[in-house]
Amino acid sequence: MKEKLQRSLPLSVKILLKRMAMGAVRLPLRVRGRLINATRRVGLSATTHGLDIHNALDVMATPRTKFVQQYGATDFLFLMDAMSGRKERQPDPDRAITTSIILLCYNKIDLTFQCIRSLLREVNLADTEIIVVNNASTDETKSVLACFDGFIRTLNNDENLGFVHGNNKGAKLARGKYLVFINNDTVVLPGWLDYMVQTAEEDPQVGVVGPMFIYPDWTLQEAGSIVWRNADAHHYGWGRSPEDPRYNFAREVDYVTGASLLIRKDIWDELGGFDTRYAPIYYEDTDICMGARALGFKVVYQPLARILHFEGATTGTDTSTGIKRFQDINRGKFAEKWRAVLDRDHFSPGTVSLERAANTKKGVRVLVFDDRVPTPDRDAGGARMALILKTLARQGQCTFISASKVRRPEYERELRRAGVEIAPLIDYKKLLKERRYDVAILSRPDLAGGLARSVKRTAPNIKIIFDTVDVGFVRWEREYRLTGDKAAAQKAQHFKKLEKRLARFCDEVWCVTEEDQAALQREAPNARFSIIPTIHPSRDRGKPFADREGLIFIGNYLHRPNVDAVHFFMREIYPAVKQSIPGIKVFIVGDQPPEEFSVYASDDVAITGYLSDVDPIFQSGRVFIAPVRFGSGIKGKIGQALSYGLPVVTTSIGAEGMGLEHERTVLIADEPETFAADIVRLYTDAALWQKLSDNGYDHNGEHFTPEVVEGKINRAIKSICGLTEASSK
Repeated sequence: MKEKLQRSLPLSVKILLKRMAMGAVRLPLRVRGRLINATRRVGLSATTHGLDIHNALDVMATPRTKFVQQYGATDFLFLMDAMSGRKERQPDPDRAITTSIILLCYNKIDLTFQCIRSLLREVNLADTEIIVVNNASTDETKSVLACFDGFIRTLNNDENLGFVHGNNKGAKLARGKYLVFINNDTVVLPGWLDYMVQTAEEDPQVGVVGPMFIYPDWTLQEAGSIVWRNADAHHYGWGRSPEDPRYNFAREVDYVTGASLLIRKDIWDELGGFDTRYAPIYYEDTDICMGARALGFKVVYQPLARILHFEGATTGTDTSTGIKRFQDINRGKFAEKWRAVLDRDHFSPGTVSLERAANTKKGVRVLVFDDRVPTPDRDAGGARMALILKTLARQGQCTFISASKVRRPEYERELRRAGVEIAPLIDYKKLLKERRYDVAILSRPDLAGGLARSVKRTAPNIKIIFDTVDVGFVRWEREYRLTGDKAAAQKAQHFKKLEKRLARFCDEVWCVTEEDQAALQREAPNARFSIIPTIHPSRDRGKPFADREGLIFIGNYLHRPNVDAVHFFMREIYPAVKQSIPGIKVFIVGDQPPEEFSVYASDDVAITGYLSDVDPIFQSGRVFIAPVRFGSGIKGKIGQALSYGLPVVTTSIGAEGMGLEHERTVLIADEPETFAADIVRLYTDAALWQKLSDNGYDHNGEHFTPEVVEGKINRAIKSICGLTEASSK
């Protein structure tokens, strides 16, 4: 019947019927496609406005294509060098060692080779040694390892000693300050070792560091681990996305897995290595982390260090048979050894959230809001906020929320490395309800004005700090007095009302200078204040006077006082300087220079824009200029110059709040003629230059280094929380 109908129907009818049939199918597909596109657009918009998709969905990550090791010409040439025994490519066997990597293997030469090659790509053999412990492998392991002689040290055991005894034996050969144990069923990713060592180097109380473990399908295996009161272990983050923000900030944890574990050698020696009661394997890593913590050291998970782990490739996954059965056997031994600590310090499963159990850091819990992600290499306010966040993370638990839609991945990464959690703005009420923060810091008046009452309603017991950064109404009043701009007067009125209300409402106000505090205190006499200035680490001072040249100004030109300062200098000061010193060079440095600056560019005047590394220019310039005519707070550019020992000529407004003295630490001049004369005098007088260089450098070291300001931050936080030095530990 079907064939007869097909033969009898005209072609036009057949085409019409086919179009109708395809149309019936195409319509729902089009609808579905439009729904998918709409959902994507909504999701993109939500993400842009701060929605954390991973947290919102809270589902397992979708596995991706499994990792396959790729080898290229570089690998081939390296292997040829290794096999031919070229001594000039091998590291000095008597070199000083910072890190000793101990790789234990038993058979599975393909996995071992893959791991070694990833290590040799990643580590710097100039200060790192790789010790491979061959636990009596019966495959080609011994022959392959012999080809790497000179690049690695090999220990061939006559029998399989197991994980505990094998690693203990390998550690006896180690010469490094740090020991790093690694399984042969792993592949290290870029930055793996550097991030772990950096974490340990920056804090002498860090005893053990572990990376993020990722499965070959790019799902998360572990982001630090939890030990419950009953001695069960839990891999936090298992099956989730490695990009989920919840697993992407450094934090203290119960333990990290021995498949990749860094430990200080002196702690290892004091503990006597892996406890042999856990031989041949399992719970020895949990035990050594507990031991390090019992000695008063931190165990830290560092997510920027990442490693792929082919879990189960060497020991299997069935805990009822074979070597894997020791997981259950050793759990009982571990529980018996650490019973008192488990009962005192650890949670029972199900009694708290995984999130809480996965962060063992003690101390004050602080939630910090700002209108942008801090950019410490672009503006002094960003450097100050970055140090505040890192200080709070060292002393307790710190969560940072930016109100800006602009992402700054490179700057966010550095904060997360230092232990700062970054959360989206839309989650702040949820965080306040769930986390029980002690303190909220609201930075800058507009943001603080929009959030202060909401924060207090959501968390009535929280202490709120209004961080002014600089007092806005002072800056705008000064601009109005200088320019007569009525818009500036309106801004001054707006900020005076807003900042006065915030100072009266909040529990404490942070100012950067005593002058700012005095101005705001006149409006809110009963407010509580602390001074938290800008931060300027002492730098390498650079070249001597005779080898230097040029005048330097630096600033972020989205800040109006900096734009005015450049115009003031170029129009009213520079002509007189150039007349006295023909050909003198001027470098106008900093982010976002306006197009109007281009009229000043010449053979002698360079508009450099943003420089990622300002060391060379500060270490070779002769005089720093800061002809600032209005503004408030500390002028971070001056502190930056002093931190290099670069002498400064500035105005009264530029010098305020820093305790600077004319002719001792800087030169101060407000009139164009005097400013120009002081530049010429400082530029040509070597003795004056050296005096100001030395005194300015010392002054910065006494008042504005991270160590000094960190102490001020800690004292302010402890004071507002009613903590003493002893009770906060």
